[in-house]
Amino acid sequence: MRGKDHLFYLIKSLSKSEKRYFTLDAQKSGRKNSRYLALFQAINQQEEYSEGPLKKEFGKKLGDDKARLYEAILRAMRDYQSKKSYKTRIKELLTDAKILFERKLLEQAENRLEEAKSLALELDDHLSVLEINLRQRDLIKRYLDKNYSDRVKELIAEKEKHIQLLQQEMGLHDSYDLLSIDVLRYPQRLAEEEINKITAEYEPVLALEPEHIDSFHAKWRLHRFLALYFRLKGDEDRVYEQLQETIGTWRNQERLISEHFSLYVGDFSNLLSATFRKTELLDTLPQLLEELKAHEAPNYQGKTFLFERISIYELIYLLNAPKESIDVPLENVAKGLKNYDISPSSRLNIHFNAILLLFLNDRFEECLDWLTRLRPLLKKNKGLRRDIHEVSQIIYMLAIYCLGDFEQIENTVRSVNRYFARLDKSNLNDFNKLLSSTIQQLQKSSSFRQEREILNNLKAKIEALNSPVLAGLDEIAILWIDRILQDKPIRQLRSEGRRKR
Repeated sequence: MRGKDHLFYLIKSLSKSEKRYFTLDAQKSGRKNSRYLALFQAINQQEEYSEGPLKKEFGKKLGDDKARLYEAILRAMRDYQSKKSYKTRIKELLTDAKILFERKLLEQAENRLEEAKSLALELDDHLSVLEINLRQRDLIKRYLDKNYSDRVKELIAEKEKHIQLLQQEMGLHDSYDLLSIDVLRYPQRLAEEEINKITAEYEPVLALEPEHIDSFHAKWRLHRFLALYFRLKGDEDRVYEQLQETIGTWRNQERLISEHFSLYVGDFSNLLSATFRKTELLDTLPQLLEELKAHEAPNYQGKTFLFERISIYELIYLLNAPKESIDVPLENVAKGLKNYDISPSSRLNIHFNAILLLFLNDRFEECLDWLTRLRPLLKKNKGLRRDIHEVSQIIYMLAIYCLGDFEQIENTVRSVNRYFARLDKSNLNDFNKLLSSTIQQLQKSSSFRQEREILNNLKAKIEALNSPVLAGLDEIAILWIDRILQDKPIRQLRSEGRRKR
């Protein structure tokens, strides 16, 4: 049974181009669809779902209108997606073959089935091959003469082959899902006894050799299973190796990538994450990102996911590569944030990393501009990413100081202190007190010598902290201090520090 707001969420999930397609499709259908098109527009204009105004406008038949509109949208989306989905094309060819078969146009039906099978084999879609196989066996009894035994035997042999491939594929799928449950059961690194128990349980899968597996999906599932298994063991080198192999199975499989684009991007994100965790491999991230960018997403959802993943990892890379230019990546991020409807958590993450990047590149006015645009997002998502809420306050205070407006510095310090005072508890409260009191001392200092003493005292206190500060604020604060003491840009200080390492 559908909830009252299911139609609302379906409409809100549509991209601009999908909404345009549905509107044009409904208009082409004539006057009978004008009522649910009006309902579509009314719901689309709502920020939050409200049944009352709709009942007032559409009356007692609102429930029926909503049901018809829901089905009409899905029907239009099937048509919209069919142009880009190879699996949908297989289904269409099967439907065509059925229509032609019923009209005794047997040769034409066979042509459609052959085209469908060719596409199914390219997609490694064993279920579709089996369905086509059964249709062909029904067809040849009418289409060929009485001597069709060889063809029947060929199709039976084909059926057996694809059943075996499907069993192997689904068996590996089962193993991956069961291992995922183990990962949830054991969030911490396992003891040797537990590892041995899991190893014994999955021994048949662990004994498989990828080079002896013909099916794309089976080989892909095996590498994903092995990556998960080694993660459970805590062997990050083997995890990285298997994630590389996972992406290797996708390479040169353009139709499969297009058909399963979100899975592909998800796998690539896992590889990017594993690469980032290995410091010695950080320089390989740009090449991997370029490989991911080279693929064209098949739809709006794919484009959104691609933008989200690329932006997150490109910003992470730039935060760790102080010599790289940031202009073009930030332009692309700003454009994408306007064009794509990404999740609030990812939006906050991307926005905040762009702020950090601007600060670490001494572009404080732009940093403040992005911080100003971050505020409505934080206000709208108060319960989400509290770390960003708190760290952004301190970055704002440091950026304001770098710009040197005496009056604005005083106002900002008071504002930030009020913010932390309102919080029930914060891991950054003491760190903020340390920074804000230092800035107030700097405001009152009467000489460069006194300023140096204040800053060196702050630096010593930060370096003496027992544990790292959230979001690397301790390292950022020391760079901010050295910028003033050495009269050098933060970007230069980071480059010099990287060379020393």
